[in-house]
Amino acid sequence: MPRPDVSAERKAQILQAAQQVFARQSFHDVSMQTIAQTAGLSVGGVYWYFKSKDEIIAALLARNAEPILDRLRQLADSDAPTTARLKTFFREIIAAEDQIAVLYSTGIKLYAMTGANPQLQNSVRAIGAAYRDGLATLIRQGVERGEFQPVNASDAAMALLGLYEGLMLLWLADPQAVQFENTLQAGVMLMLKGLMHP
Repeated sequence: MPRPDVSAERKAQILQAAQQVFARQSFHDVSMQTIAQTAGLSVGGVYWYFKSKDEIIAALLARNAEPILDRLRQLADSDAPTTARLKTFFREIIAAEDQIAVLYSTGIKLYAMTGANPQLQNSVRAIGAAYRDGLATLIRQGVERGEFQPVNASDAAMALLGLYEGLMLLWLADPQAVQFENTLQAGVMLMLKGLMHP
C-alpha cells in the first residue's frame, strides 16, 4: 500500500514555523536548524522540501500574498458594480488589518533580504505585479462598463496599491500617528471619485 503524500502538509508546517521564527529573530540569525526545531522536524526533513533559506523566504512571500490575490480574482468574476467591488476589497483589508499587519511586518523583513538576491528580487517583483494586475483588472472592467473614466488601469492600480502600501508602512512605524482605517477609507474614496464620471 503506497504511503500517503504529505508534502503539502509538511511544506505548510515548515512555512508556518519559519513565519514564527522570522517574526521574532533577525533573518541572518535564523538557521535551518531553528526552523526545523520549531516545525518539529529534522533538518534533513526541511531540506527535503526546501533547498535553502532563500527558497523558504520566496515560498513565504508567495503564501502570504495568495489569499489577497485569490480575493481579487473572485471580485473580478463578480457582476457587482466596480466601485462596490473595490470598496469591498479594501473594507476586507481594513477588517483584517491586525492579521495583515503581522504578515506585512514579516514581509518587510523578507523584502529587505532580497537586495542582493536576484531570485528573491524576482519573487517580490512577481508578487507586486500580481497585486497591480488584480487591481488593474477591476479598474479596466469599470472603464469597459462605462462606470469609470477612460484611464490607464495599470497606473490607477499602482496608485491604489501605493496608497495602501504607504499607509501600512507609516502605520507600522508609528501606530499612534496614523489612523490606518480612517485614512485608507478616505484615500480610497477620493481615488474612486476621481475614477468615476462626473
